[in-house]
Amino acid sequence: MRFILLLLFLLLQLSVLPAFAEEASGVRQPELHKKSIKEYLFGSHPLGWADLDWELDLYYTNLSLNIPLDGSPIPHVADKSEFEVYSGLWLDSFIPRFMVLEAAVMPMPLLGVALKEYTGDFYKTADIGRNQNVISWITAGFEEPYAISVFFGNMVKFDKPGERRLSSNKGYMGYLLSCSNQHIRNNVMIPDNAFEAEWKMKGERDFKDEKLSWSFRLGAKVHENQDIKNTFYIGFRRSNLDFRVNPFEFLRNSTFNVRWDIGTKDGDLLRQEYVLGKTFPVKSWRVALKLDLGLIWEDPARYTGSLRQIGDSNFTVVLRPNIQF
Repeated sequence: MRFILLLLFLLLQLSVLPAFAEEASGVRQPELHKKSIKEYLFGSHPLGWADLDWELDLYYTNLSLNIPLDGSPIPHVADKSEFEVYSGLWLDSFIPRFMVLEAAVMPMPLLGVALKEYTGDFYKTADIGRNQNVISWITAGFEEPYAISVFFGNMVKFDKPGERRLSSNKGYMGYLLSCSNQHIRNNVMIPDNAFEAEWKMKGERDFKDEKLSWSFRLGAKVHENQDIKNTFYIGFRRSNLDFRVNPFEFLRNSTFNVRWDIGTKDGDLLRQEYVLGKTFPVKSWRVALKLDLGLIWEDPARYTGSLRQIGDSNFTVVLRPNIQF
């Protein structure tokens, strides 16, 4: 974990160093502008031969390097619909033209593990009855504290006339391989070398007044720890933030996330996750307050041996407060 955190820090420093050096020297290019908080937190920095992207989030902080495999630039699209974009990516995805390297850290799940391990008495004050805990609700839904991934496929950059891009603004379709050496269950860290392979479609349109992100994934996860069953999984996620509409308009400012995990051996449904979220834009600050609510159900048969005793219940509530820039 120390290696991943150090890698995130070093790459972030390298990515912003040229901008700071230029400001210190007093040299100004006409197109340069004062960066907003959003651009520092959700940045995209060209390196000439690749793009470096990063995103800071309470639940999923990541740093990625986009590398062209054939030397061609990432194509830009402005007025195409989502269907047109992804139908084009689908036709091209069989011959990957880009590779993406990503390192990710999950801050809130890590905090939940630390609180349970080092402040046990405080953690117990959040107990609800015998089998539920509010801290567990806030940190639920992430089974790895960190991960390293490599993506092979195709991508596009989204542009909007009259606006500069505030973040990565990319669409992806292709194949993703991920690995991690730890597994989290009920805020307990379990040694486990796990490997994932999936086909993934992901996108983000992020402009001044609206942010739309979505993903679809279909894959398999293999655990080296024999007490954790291997699974196939399918997942859908979509999130929308719109500063131009009434904050209480449900469909425009909402999130939904669904995932099913199926055992590779018996075909049993071992895990279900359903999460709905509501986003409340604060237009004067250009930020939004976000709250996700949901439920995760697990079949006790997903774990065997001593790991089955770690879970106090076969379901947990999901309660994720967050802030969106």
